[in-house]
Amino acid sequence: MLRYMAGHNAAHTKELAELAGQLETAGEHEQYQQVMQAVEEYRQANARLQGVLEKLE
Repeated sequence: MLRYMAGHNAAHTKELAELAGQLETAGEHEQYQQVMQAVEEYRQANARLQGVLEKLE
């Protein structure tokens, strides 16, 4: 399950970053910043999950 969640979250992180780019292009800079903050938080959580997986292997 951890392996699935790490991969699943990584896919969503990429999608969120793409959405953020669209917001920036549309001139929605504040919303862009908020989504990019969420992207960073996803990346941090994914790194934690990956660390757990590495220790379990």
